[in-house]
Amino acid sequence: MTGCPEWRDAVAGCALGDAAEPALAAHLAVCPACAEALCQSRQVAARMDEALHRRAAVEPPLYGPERVMARVRARHPAGPIRWWKWAAAGSLAMILIAILWWTRRPPPPADVAALAAWHSPTDALLRPPVVAAWNTMPRLGEGFFKVKPLGEMHAQ
Repeated sequence: MTGCPEWRDAVAGCALGDAAEPALAAHLAVCPACAEALCQSRQVAARMDEALHRRAAVEPPLYGPERVMARVRARHPAGPIRWWKWAAAGSLAMILIAILWWTRRPPPPADVAALAAWHSPTDALLRPPVVAAWNTMPRLGEGFFKVKPLGEMHAQ
C-alpha cells in the first residue's frame, strides 16, 4: 500500500469511509499508485469489518459459568477452603501452647530469691537515723512524744 506520501492520510481516511475531497478525487484520477493504495486499503477495511461482524454474531455458550462451577464443585466437594478457619485454628493452638508453657515452667531457684532480698552495704550507711520513725505508725491512744508535766520542765 504505497502511494504519494502527501496523500497517504487522505487515502486512508477515504478507505475508512470519509468522503473524497475534490482535490483527492482529481489526484486519484491521474496517480495509479494512490488509486491502487485506496483499493487495497478498502479491501483490508472490508475484511476487518467482516471479521468483526462474525465475532459479534457468535453468542457465548449457554450455561458457561454454571459448567465451570460444576467442575469446581466436582473437584472440591466439601467446598473451597476458608483461610480464616486455618488462621483461627493456628492462633488457638499457639495460645494453648503459650498457656501450657507458662503454667508448667519451673519455679525460680533459691539463689534468685536470695538475690531479690539482697541489699547493698552502702544502703545502711546512706539511710538517715530517722528512717525508723518514718516507717512506724503510733498506736491509737499513745503519745508519739513523751510529754513531761510542767513542773518537771522548769525544775531542770
